[in-house]
Amino acid sequence: MTEITWLAILLVALSGNISAIAVLIFFWKRETAERKRLHHQQVLQTTLPLRLQALERAALFLERNDPQNLFPRIAPHTFSRTSDLIQTLFQIVQEEYLHNAAYQIYMGPRVWMALRNAKNALLQTLQATLIEYPPLQTPPMQWIERFKEKWRSHSPDPFQVAVAHVHGMIENLTQID
Repeated sequence: MTEITWLAILLVALSGNISAIAVLIFFWKRETAERKRLHHQQVLQTTLPLRLQALERAALFLERNDPQNLFPRIAPHTFSRTSDLIQTLFQIVQEEYLHNAAYQIYMGPRVWMALRNAKNALLQTLQATLIEYPPLQTPPMQWIERFKEKWRSHSPDPFQVAVAHVHGMIENLTQID
C-alpha cells in the first residue's frame, strides 16, 4: 500500500472517531440536561408545598398582627392597666414572629424582609407611643387611640407592603411556564 492509501485510511478512521466522539458528546449533554430537568422538577415537587405553606403563614402573621386586626383580637377594653395591655401586645407580636421564623428559609428574602420590616415598624410605633404616653398616666383605650394616630402616619402601611410581597411571591411560584 502506498502512502496515499494509508493517509486516506487514516483520514477515514479519524473522521469516524471524531464523528463518534461528537455523537457521544451530544448524547451526554442531552442526558445531563434531562437529569438536571428531572432533578429540578423533583426539588420543585418537594419545596413548592413548603414554600406555599410558609407564604400562607406569613400572610396569616401579617393579617393577625396588623393593628386593625390585632386590637380587636386582644380586646383592649378588658385591660384595667395600660402596662398589661402593652406587655400583652409586645408578647403576642414577638411570639407569633418567632413561631413563624423557622419558615423564613422558604419565604424568600424579599418577603422575609418585608415581614420583618412590618413587625419592626409595629414594635417601634408601640415603643414610641409608650415613651410619649406613659402607661401610668394614660388609660388603655386612650393609649390605643394615641397608638392608632401614630400608626396612621406610616405611608405606605408596612403590613400592606409585606402582604403585597407575599402575593407577588405566590404569583411567581404558581406561574406556569
